Amino acid sequence: MPIQFESSTRSTLRKSVWKSVTALCVLSMLVSAAAADDNELLSVFSESSVGSQGTFEFTATNETDLSGSQWGFGVNEESVYHAALKHTQAAGVANRDWEIRVGQGGQIYSIRSEVGEIVPPQSLGRPFMDEVFQAISVDTSLRDNGNQAAFYHQAGYYSDGDNVTQPTFAPLLASGSADANSWSTLSLAVQADTNSNPQQPSGLLNYQRTRDLGDGVIEVTHSIYNFGDHTVDFHNLPWGGVRKTEFDHMLVSNPGGGFAEREIKSFGEPKGQVVLAENTNGWAAFTEGTQGTDRGLAYVFGNSDTHQSEQWQTNKSSWRWGDGGGDVIGIPIRNFNVGTFRRFVDVEPGDLFESRYFMVLGDVDHIESTIEDRGLSGEAMYDKIRIREQDASTLSWRVVTDNGSITVLETGVNVPSNFRTYAKPVSGSKPLFLLEDTEGRQYLSVDAYAISDFPWGGETTYKGLLGFVLPSDLAGENGPYVDLESLLPNGFYLNSDQSVTMLALSGNSAVPEPSGWALLLFALRYLLFPVRNRKRCC
Repeated sequence: MPIQFESSTRSTLRKSVWKSVTALCVLSMLVSAAAADDNELLSVFSESSVGSQGTFEFTATNETDLSGSQWGFGVNEESVYHAALKHTQAAGVANRDWEIRVGQGGQIYSIRSEVGEIVPPQSLGRPFMDEVFQAISVDTSLRDNGNQAAFYHQAGYYSDGDNVTQPTFAPLLASGSADANSWSTLSLAVQADTNSNPQQPSGLLNYQRTRDLGDGVIEVTHSIYNFGDHTVDFHNLPWGGVRKTEFDHMLVSNPGGGFAEREIKSFGEPKGQVVLAENTNGWAAFTEGTQGTDRGLAYVFGNSDTHQSEQWQTNKSSWRWGDGGGDVIGIPIRNFNVGTFRRFVDVEPGDLFESRYFMVLGDVDHIESTIEDRGLSGEAMYDKIRIREQDASTLSWRVVTDNGSITVLETGVNVPSNFRTYAKPVSGSKPLFLLEDTEGRQYLSVDAYAISDFPWGGETTYKGLLGFVLPSDLAGENGPYVDLESLLPNGFYLNSDQSVTMLALSGNSAVPEPSGWALLLFALRYLLFPVRNRKRCC
């Protein structure tokens, strides 16, 4: 007896629905399995032994609420906003609430406390690029005739009226709450002055974790990974400052305890405005005054150069401050008192360098007692971190091609993948960027400038970071490794250096374990295609 078929219309409809449901479920399976998302990429920081204190609530959100701060004439906060971090102290404890806003480059561009906005109101021509808290690294060997060549900012580019005519921030590659009571970012550092000569592209990744420790204490950890070809040897960690209309006094701690008020002059006059960390008790503060009830913001940078014996530390660490703009008839040209902690450390190609400091908000009495009681000066640290292949978790990726374009999906355990990458910057590895051109075409490359040498021009959109891969000469026994270029369809991997073979870890062809999605698929299959009593032929 011949097999019976359904009518053509009904069969076509059911097949169409079945294909749609299957595609939706498979895609959802791939995406939902990517539980690691950005948090795996951001789990690069060393453990901190400073615990939280007091009862408080910490929230982090990307939802936009730009109320509460007044900025300079013509300055629009909307373009820079990325996330808001908020600390709310338990009822009955006064003057400890704060809010920090993080910018598109990972910089801290707003700190609000009981006194209002602390960060300067921003100057025209460089809004949210300079008068912010950020990491700055310099390759001093490439300075030429006084230009700020190879002067790498975490925040972004200076507006110059030529190459950059509107705020253009450093590419943000990942962000999220990878650790409790914290917010972390990962961005590509950029050469801030687009007119400098020589114009040296960045080879630095900037990681930053901002962590709420309660009772007005905020821990900030910077990690710098050098994947480029040049050594950076001078760092502002942090560069930042306050509104001098709010805090116009500089208190520098004394080695034996207490503090001394120091004069604030032009930042361009370092004499009398630089002090070695070892000649302090590890902190300095901008305040309203010197009385115990005067409010302020302290930087806790530590008083010990624990790696001065290492060849890579070339000078002693120091604290520097000054007036960032001066006054005209009593009106600030730039409402900006600068404070920066300076580290003279060689971060060579393949190095991961970490530096940690603390901010303390509150009155002078609270600042002094908190730093002492919680031992914060001794917890401020810096070091080089070496990550081995076997110590780094991996990320799994599946590449889907369609009509000359690619889509890269992160997959999970037991989900088939084309290749894997390291989630952390294994020593000597290269970041694998997902880039998009102006036509919407996407590419993979270890060269952040594979599409355009000058990213401020808008020709390259940085869609994300897919982890880290290794040059063939550095790959160890943690494989099996495969040539990344051979895994991708022709033209989708942009190789700027044909002499170097980049290796990813091989993927897997595992069949996923049965899951809720699988059960749903089977259920839908029998709903759409019911089993009928049919005879089999012979």
